Amino acid sequence: MTKQLSTFGLVSTTMTSSSRLSADVAQARYLASELERWIDQLADDADIDGPSSAAQAKRRELYEVQRQLKALRDSFPQAFS
Repeated sequence: MTKQLSTFGLVSTTMTSSSRLSADVAQARYLASELERWIDQLADDADIDGPSSAAQAKRRELYEVQRQLKALRDSFPQAFS
């Protein structure tokens, strides 16, 4: 981080590009772990017996969360290599 003195005498901090990248990577990893937990829960919920429309809705949600996880990994490959 770099510190800059503003015209009002206040010190503001800005993140350098490398610290910003590491923050983005950390957030991507955290979000991926949460999405993976959600996927596990949805997979369990989709496997239960019950009305097929309810299971179908869970499977649709499962596929959507899997798509989001793939998009996250594609957007931040450095976080998952």
